[in-house]
Amino acid sequence: MGEEVLYERRGRIAIITMNRPDKLNALNAALISGLAEAWNRFRAEEDAWVAILTANGRAFCAGADLGMMSNMSAQARGEEPSGGDGQERMTGIVTPRNLNIFKPTIAAVNGYAVAGGFWMAMDCHLCVAADSAEFGITEPRWNLPGNWAADVTRHLNMRHAIEVTIVPQRITAQRAYEMGFVNWVTPREQLMDKALEVAESILLNAPAACRTYIETFYRTYNLPYEQALSVGGHIQSNLIRMDDAQEGTRAFLEKRKPEFKNR
Repeated sequence: MGEEVLYERRGRIAIITMNRPDKLNALNAALISGLAEAWNRFRAEEDAWVAILTANGRAFCAGADLGMMSNMSAQARGEEPSGGDGQERMTGIVTPRNLNIFKPTIAAVNGYAVAGGFWMAMDCHLCVAADSAEFGITEPRWNLPGNWAADVTRHLNMRHAIEVTIVPQRITAQRAYEMGFVNWVTPREQLMDKALEVAESILLNAPAACRTYIETFYRTYNLPYEQALSVGGHIQSNLIRMDDAQEGTRAFLEKRKPEFKNR
């Protein structure tokens, strides 16, 4: 995975940390590759039930490395890249959303989350932000594309999406909270404590149920009501047949904490 991305397990919680602080965790080939490996590892580990994505330094992620963007622009014009080995392209960025990971994921945003950083925070299921964090979609300032912006209006209403995109000032964590993009704002020094607190609280629930409800929300978002009910029912149909459903019922009747096995 390399030094650009760190992967740590704390019980059933996986912590994925972007570790390019001197470059504001800007996305280069090594960071993109490390994130892909980390998210695929989390998806494959059956005993990892929740993930937290965060970063070292004063930025969560400042978007693509400037060298990458220069090469992208040159390639789009049919020119030779100005440097690098030709592999550093803004492609192949892996997020829980595009891997169809429905295990709960939490973005713990410690600082600037702009451009690709905004995207990665958006593609986690929940977001905890330091009170000093700032958010923005900065591509229009440099005349650069961001096709992932097509998903922004699933997370923000239309006017807020336009505000974040074409008004050049970054928005504060508090403003992002008011827009509904951020779930919790916390002092910077308490960020990981809060993220871990949220993750631990999620672990009180049955893991299959958490994943199934998240999948239901994502897959039915744009469907007509009757079709959404049908698709949601199909997605959730296996829950009642699981051992964990019997355990949940027994625990409720016996007034104790359930011991889920994800089976």
